Amino acid sequence: MSWQELQIVLDTAEVPRAEALLGLAGATAITLASAGGEALLEPLPGETPMWHSVVLRALFPPAIPLSAVAANLQLALALQTGISVRTLSDEEWKGTWERRPRSQRIGKRLLLTAADENVSATERAVVRLNLGLAFGTGEHPTTALCLEWLDAELQTGTRIIDYGCGSGVLAIAALRLGATCGWAVDIDSQALTASRANARLNQVEERLWIGTPEELPAVEVDIVVANILAGTLGDLVGLFGDCIRPGGHLVLSGILESQTDDLRRSYDDQFGPFTMRRKDGWVLLSAPRR
Repeated sequence: MSWQELQIVLDTAEVPRAEALLGLAGATAITLASAGGEALLEPLPGETPMWHSVVLRALFPPAIPLSAVAANLQLALALQTGISVRTLSDEEWKGTWERRPRSQRIGKRLLLTAADENVSATERAVVRLNLGLAFGTGEHPTTALCLEWLDAELQTGTRIIDYGCGSGVLAIAALRLGATCGWAVDIDSQALTASRANARLNQVEERLWIGTPEELPAVEVDIVVANILAGTLGDLVGLFGDCIRPGGHLVLSGILESQTDDLRRSYDDQFGPFTMRRKDGWVLLSAPRR
């Protein structure tokens, strides 16, 4: 298995947004370096180094199509310079891969593990994932925040929409925790393929609808969870308001702390009061439907 590296030179002002986009696209690790080669490993979201420009390198698993990631990043950041991608040698990626956890305990009820991991008998709800097949392995803080919320709050019999589903991990976790049915939505065909594969792996495919936003039927659910960028979340107020029953819950992640106030104001007419959870500079906002 060969890892991939994406490299780009950026002005420091663009680093937080690029880091957020790459994290949500499935980057396993990100490093920043000055022109002189001084490295800053795994910067916190929202932090930028003091250099005028930086070399950003992002490490990706082999199944993620880096050409599509690069094209989306080029467009989102309106970049004038190119983005280079390459396949790494075994020696270059081995250490990073071996440090990656194969199983993760989430809260009191969930256990995330690799598809081929031998898991002994456990009282936890087990979610198996094809690691690296698409965005969302449970390791990124935004995904972890959502999983922790589901572990603590989801009730048996819930109906849920996972909007921006990536690997489908949130919808699948909800079903394993007792949700009766779910809808997994994404604009990316690779994400939909990964969600279908992971749904079959966890034997929940009969209870999980998977498709694009345009294909999503008119449904009313108890929970909408959306782990996507804040700018996109701000455009979805009407849709989420229509989908969530009165008293149901909205769960938003992929948000930097500096973006929380504006996002809450966008949703205040239909949702509140909001509860906030934080992890490594990222924020999850949750609130009931008024």
